[in-house]
Amino acid sequence: MQVNQLEDDIYVLIGKAYNSNCTAFISDDEVLLVDALGSRADAEDLRTWIEADLKKQVRFIIATHYFCDHLAALNEFPNAKVIAHRNYKETYDAELYCSAEEKTHFREPDFLITDSLEIRWGRRTLNVFHNSGHTTSTLGVDISDADLLIVGDTLVGNIVYLAYSTPDRFVPALDRLQSRARKRLLSSHGNVRDNAAISNAQHYLKSFRQLMSEVRSVSGNEQSILEIPIEACLPPGLDPTSFERMFHERNLHTLLERKQ
Repeated sequence: MQVNQLEDDIYVLIGKAYNSNCTAFISDDEVLLVDALGSRADAEDLRTWIEADLKKQVRFIIATHYFCDHLAALNEFPNAKVIAHRNYKETYDAELYCSAEEKTHFREPDFLITDSLEIRWGRRTLNVFHNSGHTTSTLGVDISDADLLIVGDTLVGNIVYLAYSTPDRFVPALDRLQSRARKRLLSSHGNVRDNAAISNAQHYLKSFRQLMSEVRSVSGNEQSILEIPIEACLPPGLDPTSFERMFHERNLHTLLERKQ
């Protein structure tokens, strides 16, 4: 597990499984986590780091969305209270990729959010808000005093992932993130990055939809949709990662099957 200290009271922990992360907010002897990593091994490392190295206890865990690659540590901290959106089970049941081990990560949340929740934690204020885009249960977490916005998987690198949603739902979701105007951005995989990723994803989504429409109107061959390169959807000069390429391919197959 990779430990990155963002502020004296904020850490970003990145696991080996899927580069899934969690964010730890420290308040005296207690910890609030946002998300919970992707494997049992990563979750055990997280517990050791918090309880043995920091000598603190986890009190709350906020789940940005209820997919298995972000739930691994829920059962490592049985005394912590889990916070999720009320649509958590709909999201969990819809997941297409979940191993037998990952199924064991599930735990019922203790508190359910409909729209928003403000949590004052140490010297931080966390504004938790519903941002249905990637899933119907996705939560964002805005920490204005740290100039940090946690977005879940609303962004996958510099693109969006459409398997569990629609382009129309992503447009307002990205707009809501953009309106927060935070300089630092954290998705559910990897480390903190620049908020330019939001405008990159907006560009991707707009270009993706336009190219899909053009291919359908010109070729008449639905299968030719699968030939749309990710480079044509990203802003000029932005090179795609292998991670982004994989999800772009999934997006093409998803919209081909739906005929959207």
